[in-house]
Amino acid sequence: MPRGIWKYAVLMTLLTSTVISSPVDAATKKEKQVTTDFTKYKTGMTITEYAKVRYGKTYKTKLTKKHGRIILKEKSPKRDSDTLMDYRYYLVGDEKSEVPEHLMTFFFTVKPKDKVYRLALKSLDFSAKNPMQVRQSDKQLKQGKRLKYGMTEQQLDNVLSGKGLGDWMNWTINDFSHTLSERDMERTGLGQGKGKTYIFRTSNPNKRLRVEMMYDPNEKTYRISHYETVSSNFVISL
Repeated sequence: MPRGIWKYAVLMTLLTSTVISSPVDAATKKEKQVTTDFTKYKTGMTITEYAKVRYGKTYKTKLTKKHGRIILKEKSPKRDSDTLMDYRYYLVGDEKSEVPEHLMTFFFTVKPKDKVYRLALKSLDFSAKNPMQVRQSDKQLKQGKRLKYGMTEQQLDNVLSGKGLGDWMNWTINDFSHTLSERDMERTGLGQGKGKTYIFRTSNPNKRLRVEMMYDPNEKTYRISHYETVSSNFVISL
């Protein structure tokens, strides 16, 4: 996935920096259900289709029109003006809690002169009751092992304790092909892709590894695209 996509991912995460809390161990039953629900929203779907999934039979009562385009009645958070594209985004968390246990972000764009917004990017974040305030993997980098850019999931698994990568902090999926031409996608760096962010333990209890992985569609696996060592007390805004 081109790094340009993070221009918009960062925009959303900056606007969704509310700290959320959840258990620190492996994914709970509720978290697994939230993740399953998240997969039901498909990139390219219209706001009407999105509302059907989110609200069920009452979806029509949640919709309205603005400038001839169907949108949700709930307000899209305040945004800066953008001359590149017309967009709206919506945040979905635990509505019964001031501090939700999860946060979904849905980013819709529309073709110039078109009337239909389509889902171009979606992300799901979890966090936990720890100093970093984000959900972390229970896996630890083995003593003496190092990460490398381009490592596959299997290669990463080989240098971590236990089996598997554990829980991720963030999962983002984007596809701007429904609303941007190939030329515009090349110009902006926006396209199609999937990314996950993990927080791994290290042998130093005061240090963590923050690892970003991008999906490689040719090899059908995620690969490390960026990693850094951070303080275990460093608060990460979602």
